[in-house]
Amino acid sequence: MKIKNKIIGVITSIVLINCGMSVLATGFDINADNKIDVNDVTYLQNALSDFAEDTKLDLNSDGRIDVNDVSFLQIEISNQSVENNTQISISTKEYCKNVGDTFTISVDTNNDVNEITFTSSDSSVAKIVATDKHSVKIKANKVGNATVTIKQCNKIITTKVKVEKAKCIDVSEWNGDINFNKVRNTGVTCVIIRAGYGKDPNQEDNEFQKYYKQAKAAGLNVGAYWYSYATSVDAAKAEVRNCMKTIQGKEFDLPVFLDVEEYRQAVLPRRTLTDIISTFCDGIKSNGFESGLYSAKSMLVDSAYPDELASKYLIWMAAPNNSYNELPAFVDIHQYSWNGKVDGIRGDVDLNYIYNLN
Repeated sequence: MKIKNKIIGVITSIVLINCGMSVLATGFDINADNKIDVNDVTYLQNALSDFAEDTKLDLNSDGRIDVNDVSFLQIEISNQSVENNTQISISTKEYCKNVGDTFTISVDTNNDVNEITFTSSDSSVAKIVATDKHSVKIKANKVGNATVTIKQCNKIITTKVKVEKAKCIDVSEWNGDINFNKVRNTGVTCVIIRAGYGKDPNQEDNEFQKYYKQAKAAGLNVGAYWYSYATSVDAAKAEVRNCMKTIQGKEFDLPVFLDVEEYRQAVLPRRTLTDIISTFCDGIKSNGFESGLYSAKSMLVDSAYPDELASKYLIWMAAPNNSYNELPAFVDIHQYSWNGKVDGIRGDVDLNYIYNLN
């Protein structure tokens, strides 16, 4: 075989793989020694002068055939060596988290050339929220199991993620001084704090700012709720504005909920109350926060259109006399006690289990 034809066949053997780099096919063994190495580069260097007019030797596509094309071949050989010898590892092969937790999986690799990709077998359970060069941030969003797959070139490793329900308290200024570090040590991982109430100025919860800072510092996952008096869509819009004055700039791990439990709301037409709730929740969403509804089982079922609301927002239901299995399937958070006892809080406190944040 003429060497010219052999080299042309070799050059056109470059293929692309998922690793994102060009990989040299076996045809790049130019000198036929059963190895692809620097000797093939030398062989090509010696042959270039005879084929300077052949555009297929313009490996780097710069319109010229020169030493830069040899450098391109050298880089490709180096890349192939890196890809073939890639080793990746992680420190933990199984995670057990609670709904609402965010955690990071770091990857050790000897390959800083090729991209690492991350996928989740069930994003509703373990959602990938951010990646960088050597790590992935995962949000545990629902009770269940998922597998996170990590791939670099042809190397694949996996880790299992088991997500369990989260124990949550909800608090307001009426709970007084709270030692959130003690609360965290009891197994509570989440807290939903009353931000305020109503549509008028100066109705921020007196303890919201302090609770927020202290709960964050204790490592708790934090959400908020706004107690509603709205009996019209316009009043709901005003409550959104009032709420946003209080929570703007905060970073929540859990949604911002509208607390609907007033008798004056329960006697409204179903359509009216449903529209009030939607107006508030959509307003909160438009400001970049996740949103949801808190209400008693009887009020939500009898005074609104629960299926419509559940299709758009998270549902936090107060039902202390029911087990979770007795609640409608759309319930995401179950308030199961109004007189719980938790170390770090004097007196009674509301207790909840969080099952889903999708």
